[in-house]
Amino acid sequence: MNSPQDLDLEGATAPRPAGRPRDPDVERSILTATQDLLIESGFPGTTIAAVAARARCGKSAIYRRWETKTELVVAAVLHLQTPMELPDTGDLRGDLLAAAMHFGGSDSRSGAVLASVLGELGKDAELRAAAYRSIGGPPVAALVAVIERWIGRGVVPPDVPVDLIANIVPTAAFGSVTLRRRSLEPETVAQLVDLVLLPALRTTNAAARDETGS
Repeated sequence: MNSPQDLDLEGATAPRPAGRPRDPDVERSILTATQDLLIESGFPGTTIAAVAARARCGKSAIYRRWETKTELVVAAVLHLQTPMELPDTGDLRGDLLAAAMHFGGSDSRSGAVLASVLGELGKDAELRAAAYRSIGGPPVAALVAVIERWIGRGVVPPDVPVDLIANIVPTAAFGSVTLRRRSLEPETVAQLVDLVLLPALRTTNAAARDETGS
């Protein structure tokens, strides 16, 4: 999207006065209706018309907020998730655990909604790109950033395969949601961090313990 200074203002018309503020209750109803339809009818059956009927609003109310069905579906998934933030606990394990817990412990409704979207990714390139950009990409990027931070601090060797390791928990979560329609249990996420990620990162602390036998 262009910033105001990038716009060509020559011949531009005066800005229209602001319209009536959007009702947050209407937006919640639309997102809830979308989630319900994704669970009941899957992505193909979640049409704008069906969402409007379920939410008891006009299709124009939806299109004012989201330009396409894909944007609406992604928003409905994100509405059930906690926004991803980059942790900084002061400890490698703590950072990894905090970032990886994004993939654990969500309720059954979240898992069912996400499963209906993930099952469609192989058939819809637009949905696949949007889902990775807004749903899958940010938590993976957080794990990458955590590992790179601790490489910079000299705790993790610089030659570790960062992207490969950062995708271990997301890949396990993808399989869990797709096959079981539920996210990973928090205990499973902790085990992946302790038994897979930390050994794979070959931290200098772990190497020192191995050398001393302690």
